[in-house]
Amino acid sequence: MRRVRCGSMPLRSLLLILIVFSSSHAVTPRLKIVKVADGVYAAIRTEPPGLTVNANSVFIINDDDVVIVDTTLTPGTARETIAELKKLTNKPVKYVINTHWHDDHIMGNQVYRDTFPGVEFIAHEKTREYLPTTGLANRQAAMSPLGYPAFIDALKSRLSKNESVFGGPMDEEERSGYTGSLEIAERYMSENPGVEIVLPTTTVQDRMSLRRGKRTIEIRYFGQGHTSGDLVVYLPKEQVVITGDLVVSPVPYVGSPQSHPGDLSKTLDQILALHPKRIVPGHGPVLTDDSQIRILSKMFASIDEQVRAAVKTGADLEQVRKNVNLDSFRDTLAGDSRMRKLIFRNYVTGPAVEAAYIDATVKQ
Repeated sequence: MRRVRCGSMPLRSLLLILIVFSSSHAVTPRLKIVKVADGVYAAIRTEPPGLTVNANSVFIINDDDVVIVDTTLTPGTARETIAELKKLTNKPVKYVINTHWHDDHIMGNQVYRDTFPGVEFIAHEKTREYLPTTGLANRQAAMSPLGYPAFIDALKSRLSKNESVFGGPMDEEERSGYTGSLEIAERYMSENPGVEIVLPTTTVQDRMSLRRGKRTIEIRYFGQGHTSGDLVVYLPKEQVVITGDLVVSPVPYVGSPQSHPGDLSKTLDQILALHPKRIVPGHGPVLTDDSQIRILSKMFASIDEQVRAAVKTGADLEQVRKNVNLDSFRDTLAGDSRMRKLIFRNYVTGPAVEAAYIDATVKQ
């Protein structure tokens, strides 16, 4: 079965390991509003780390309007996010910035368009290219019987048997992670089949600045990374950077073939050069130092270096997988957590190495 991505999820890998029970109860909103700076709030998703994910959003409340960064995975979660925004301000949303094309960052666009007439959508030109092509193909595959439906069935089966992929019964962290993954997957299948994909009205190639009253919002493209079209939103006065999935905590979600580990390391180094005081990742809590970015940069550089060295010896992909050693990075990012180790295996050991192999053998 070929890998299918929806948001940051490689479904082929997920189907090898999954778990969870049917959620018949009403879904409680899973987000927490965190003040990052004056007028800047992160809507942080509170689902436990799992095998499929929803994305953080950010509100930048200006003198007369609001700029939103990323719009979550479903119309329902977008409406929940907007409800939290309206508790903070009655100002209209003027711009939505999509950091990249994965569904967990763009599927709420239609709700913002319908709620705030005249809102403009900003994304990288590669995102504009991918949404109706690669994005559409991945979305169709995710909704096919071998996509999310099979993933959901596997989750339910695993959880009903209380079987850990590590052997024996699950621990509480595994059960919680699988339960959250099932909730996300079922909402996707329930809410997304009729969603209209809203394309950007403005595309960015290298950089763009928005001046909203007293605030400057810089939109930067530092190069390939998580995808070929990742945008970074930087607030220079506040020293806040919003990274999309270039930065994820605790364990990054990497996809093949969309991700580019060697380029990602260089892109992360450019984010470090901004010396941010607050970092809002695509997934995970607001970060108050750059240690996560530094470890991710080192890891992706190591993956790229190890893969290229193996390719020079004539190794094929399976031989490359055996040669690449990421144990120290796994131990740092996952620690003793079973769930984090599983995420690392599913999104780093597999896809990141494959993505680096593709770049080393195909990229000109």
